[in-house]
Amino acid sequence: MQADLTDRVLTSRAAGGPRSHGVWRLHVVASPDPKWRGAILKMTKDGPFADGAQIGRVPDAPAALRIDDSTLSRRHAVFTKDTDELLRVTDLGSSNGTFFGGERLQQALVGHGSVLRLGANVLVLERDMGARSEHGEPSADIPGRSERARQLRGALEDAAHDSLPVLLLGETGTGKEHAAHELHVRSGRKGKLVRLNATAIPESLFEAELFGHVAGAFTGALAARPGRVREAQHGALVLDEIGDLPLHLQAKLLRLLEERTVRAVGGVKDEPIDVRFCASTNADLAARVQDGRFRRDLLARFHTHVVALPPLRERRMDLFHFADALLPLRNSAGAPVAWPTVLHEETVEALLLYDWPDNLRELAGTLVHLRRHIGEQPVPRTVLSSTILRQVGVRPAVEETARLGAVPRDAVDPVEAPDAAALRQALREERGVLENVARRYGRHRKQVYRWLEQAGIDEAELQRYREGV
Repeated sequence: MQADLTDRVLTSRAAGGPRSHGVWRLHVVASPDPKWRGAILKMTKDGPFADGAQIGRVPDAPAALRIDDSTLSRRHAVFTKDTDELLRVTDLGSSNGTFFGGERLQQALVGHGSVLRLGANVLVLERDMGARSEHGEPSADIPGRSERARQLRGALEDAAHDSLPVLLLGETGTGKEHAAHELHVRSGRKGKLVRLNATAIPESLFEAELFGHVAGAFTGALAARPGRVREAQHGALVLDEIGDLPLHLQAKLLRLLEERTVRAVGGVKDEPIDVRFCASTNADLAARVQDGRFRRDLLARFHTHVVALPPLRERRMDLFHFADALLPLRNSAGAPVAWPTVLHEETVEALLLYDWPDNLRELAGTLVHLRRHIGEQPVPRTVLSSTILRQVGVRPAVEETARLGAVPRDAVDPVEAPDAAALRQALREERGVLENVARRYGRHRKQVYRWLEQAGIDEAELQRYREGV
């Protein structure tokens, strides 16, 4: 069964459907060879990364990527085009192996977002559709050199040059606050960037917090306050978690956006404002409109500029650009040090394979943990959390294993095997992508292969699921 499943396909949710055009780019995330470390290689007819390109210490093909790394074989692996959406990677009998998704391969079909390890080199493939040109160099707020990073910077650049409201959408921790700051910087507005979290202010005080109040307007209002809107005059106001704003307060916000005037609670006159409004949410606002929890007319005010922030799992090639921006490292001389250079290649690989459900927030916490181990250079994979190790298919170390003897299987991975019907249903829903099935159950793909054997699911049946039959 294992031999029958040698050719495997990784489809990426980042691809957003069929990717029939564009060019391949190879991101060299980690490498012992400083010539290639951090390089991005575009697949061309006559470059080192081309159809039929060999990778190795002394490759002998016309197209060859020669890397000075003692862990590579002379002729290590070869990349060939299979379809517009897939490349075929073939190991050439290397000593240390070629790994795809953390598992050693002989040959595999790989696609957009695939993570490969050859010797001590960790690579990420990108199918670049060339949707936008570059909008300036990566910044601390919007790092990364992938197509998704360029698209995001482009969308913020487009929105920066008028005063219409902007809506930032994205899962929790995707960096909506960083995008708001980037938008404000690009806009060139002279006032401050002011934030107000819709869920952090009691309903009874929201109007006073937003519009300000005069002295004596309500019990406890001993002195007048300008409110967040007037604090943001000639600048920008970011309304975080706008999807959780109660309906009656949504009506007041809509009037503010339409009239561009503000009256303090207890005040008697309206004051004109020059404020750029930016809202953010991880909620599905269209669904909330349908169930009556969000005003359709308020959502319409934000339709001109809607910027979606992709999760980290859809832009793996940018992960360490985020790491270098979130928690910069420096050597004893004060020079910047890139995160991949202090980590073992298996640690780099594991971090790239992890899905980061809490995105940048989770990454920031992981980096703080890893920084404590930098003296153990290169930082080993074993220091990663059990959550990360389980999801990427690496069993965490269990304390006192040697003294207590063998640890029962359930002590490190309690997920029970699904029955054959449930496994077939999972394969159908995941269109035969075994990596996604493994993630669903929190197991490594090797375990899924064993389940397939036990359930009598052969390669022909698996192919039918891939084809949606």
